[in-house]
Amino acid sequence: MSNYLNFLISMLAIFSLSGCTTYRVEKPSIVQVDMPQMTVVSEPMPAKPTLQIATWSPAKTDGRFVAMTAGYLTKFNNCLALTRDNEEVMIQDNTLLLVLADTSFSWNADKEILLFEGKSYKIGDELYLGGGSFTYPKGILTGENIKLNWIDCGLNKGWLGG
Repeated sequence: MSNYLNFLISMLAIFSLSGCTTYRVEKPSIVQVDMPQMTVVSEPMPAKPTLQIATWSPAKTDGRFVAMTAGYLTKFNNCLALTRDNEEVMIQDNTLLLVLADTSFSWNADKEILLFEGKSYKIGDELYLGGGSFTYPKGILTGENIKLNWIDCGLNKGWLGG
C-alpha cells in the first residue's frame, strides 16, 4: 500500500505545485483600417444615350440650297443642333436642328466628333454650312423627309445642310 500511497502523494504534490493556474488573456487591440468608399448601386446605371442626328436623303429633283448659315455645334435635348452664340442659354428661339444629308458626314460617337466636308468638328466648334432653313409644321419638309422624330428634340425650326 505504500506504493499506492506514495503515488497518490506524488500526484497531489504535482497538482498542488503546478496548480490549476489560470492566466489572463489580453484583449487584442482594435485596429481601425480606412477602407475606400464604395458606392452602393441599387439600380443599374443607365448607359449614356447616343446623340440623335437628323438626316435626310436628297433626291436629284430636290435642287440645290444656296443659303449660308454659321453657328456653333451643340446638343439640344440629346439632338445635334446649331446655336447662334455658344455663350447664350440655348432655347428654341436661338437653336436650329441640324439636318445633314445622310451621305455627307460621319460621326464618332465615342469622341463626339463630326466629320463634315473633310473637317472635324466637336461640340462647341463654329460651323459654316450651306443649305436652307425650314420650320415645322410649315415648310418643304415633313416627318417623312427627315430620319429622326425631330419634334421630340424640342425644336420647331432647323437647318437642312450637306
